[in-house]
Formats: sequence, C-alpha cells, structure tokens
Amino acid sequence: MRQFQARYVLLNVVLIVAVVLFAAWSGGAVLAADSYIGVYAGGHETVGMGSAINYTYSLELKGDGSYEIKSYFIMGDALYEHVETGVYSVDGSKLVITPEGQDPVQGTLNDDGSIFISLKPSMMARERTEASLTPSKVAAAGVYTATLEGPTTVEATLYLNHQGQYHYLAVPGNDADAVHEQGYYGVAGDEITFQIADTGEVFAGKVSEDTVAAPFVVSAMMGMRIEIELSR
Repeated sequence: MRQFQARYVLLNVVLIVAVVLFAAWSGGAVLAADSYIGVYAGGHETVGMGSAINYTYSLELKGDGSYEIKSYFIMGDALYEHVETGVYSVDGSKLVITPEGQDPVQGTLNDDGSIFISLKPSMMARERTEASLTPSKVAAAGVYTATLEGPTTVEATLYLNHQGQYHYLAVPGNDADAVHEQGYYGVAGDEITFQIADTGEVFAGKVSEDTVAAPFVVSAMMGMRIEIELSR
C-alpha cells in the first residue's frame, strides 16, 4: 500500500512539473510572438511617369493575428493610398503574411527589431517590392483631412509619415493652383511643430488622438496662413 502511495505521489509530481514546464514554454512562445506586435515603417523612391515618386509605408502586426499595410505617395495634386490586409504568423525569425485572396509571402524578423518583407506599394505596381521596415512609435502618423467652405471649396490633406516628414495639400474646387507644402514635424505632448523644407520656417499647432490644428496656407493666391483643424 505504501509503495502504491509513493508511486501515486511521484506520478502527481511528474505531472505537475510537466504542466509547469509546458506553461512556461507556451507562455514564452506567446511572449516571443507578442513582442513583434506593433507598427513598422519604411519607404523608397522610384521613377515613374517621368518624375521621382516617393513611397512611404507601414506594416502593423496586430494582436489578433491580422496585419495591415498602408502605403502612400503623392502624384500631381493628390495623395494616393493603398491598403492591404490579411493574416500573419511568426515562427522563430520567419514572418509569413497572407494577403486576403492571395498566396503567402515570407519575410524575416531581424535581431535588430526590423522586418524584411515584400509589399505592394500601390495598386499600379506590377509586383511586390522588397522592403526593410523599422519599428515606429509615432502615434500621430497618418492622414488628416478637412473640407473648407468659402467662395471655393478647398480640400485640405495633411499626411504625417512615420519618418517624421509631412506633406500638405490644399486643392481648390476650381482651376486655381493647389497648395503644396512639405517638411518635417515633431510631437511633444499635445504640441506639434512643423518645419518647412524649402524655407526652414517653423510653426506650431496642437495634436490630439484624431485631430491636428495648425496654421496652414489654404489659398495659393492669397498665401497667408490660417488656423484650420484636420481630422483622421
């Protein structure tokens, strides 16, 4: 009887140890996968339609196993967006994304925290482009818009990319010239500061979770800055 009890106790100990080890192993695996959740960003320049086109893009790996790629470029008086969604899986240093309705695409998770993957920068692209993406914590990055009513309706667009650059467009509803402005931005608390690339002029505004309020040029003819609020 004592021998049976000893074996029973030993068996319970082995089972407990096995459960603990399994929990630790699976918890570590989940933690390793979770450590890659977040936003990664990059960009490249190419020549198209007789001029240079700058693409900037981001890849977000979400906690539910889905991903989203957003890519932007400016051509003429418009900001173009291409969005790709799907699911992903992580196996060691291997990252596999599967776009909706398409074949899986394999990339790598690098020791320095970056990701190497191929993506499609626009709907017009014939094939995917190899891209190196680095982690981004820029919460303000994104596209903000506003419709300004007046003698002529103006569509204003502000794009803050993950590399700290901004592009601003104000396109009137008539044949007047559009406003193009680009430069750099930085965020500290609820204040956002802009520096125009061409002139070095600096101006500031306020940023919240979904809005940016700052003085921008609305009319190329008038040329003066007025405070406007743009939302995403």
